[in-house]
Amino acid sequence: MERRRVVVPISKQAEFRLDYDECEDNDLVDYPLSEEKFYKLFNLGFFHQLNAELDLMIDDYEQEEILENKLDQLKVFMNDFMQQYPGNPILNDLHQLFQIAYDRRTGVFFFF
Repeated sequence: MERRRVVVPISKQAEFRLDYDECEDNDLVDYPLSEEKFYKLFNLGFFHQLNAELDLMIDDYEQEEILENKLDQLKVFMNDFMQQYPGNPILNDLHQLFQIAYDRRTGVFFFF
């Protein structure tokens, strides 16, 4: 079982339920992050740069969230980072996941 995951609520109501640990089926788009994927991102400097750019603390045993007010910053960061590592399948997966948050104006939640 993957203990690290990145989730995006599909609506503001789902985001509210997530805050209270009352999610219903299909409330979240869930991306499990295996140890291998996590360390590949870590070694690219993804988390370090994301933390620095968005003033976050994504790390082991931490929970972090990127809410609506930082989604535009996340989009710019992802576009820039993906240009450095074109074709990276993990970054492509995260980019698609984050696109749901951009489109629905919900947050991105990291559970590590």
